[in-house]
Amino acid sequence: MTGTPDDPKPGTIAILVARYGRHWLISEAAGGGYYAVRRHSLSEEVLDRRNLSNVMCAVTLGGMARRLAAENEREGRVPGQ
Repeated sequence: MTGTPDDPKPGTIAILVARYGRHWLISEAAGGGYYAVRRHSLSEEVLDRRNLSNVMCAVTLGGMARRLAAENEREGRVPGQ
């Protein structure tokens, strides 16, 4: 799979990092799959009010891309911001 930072189906973690790395640390999980951790944690109040997460896991790279895109949307960010 290949892609660019604007492609909805990224080909590598590097593409997700280019798109979301300013706010998230993204990596392969030791047992398989992928995880993302916010660089700066949000308070429980903010997380609950906006239905956000400080940590996300996904089985596939595409799944992680969708979760990060949805989180960006809930935050009111555009990709790459």
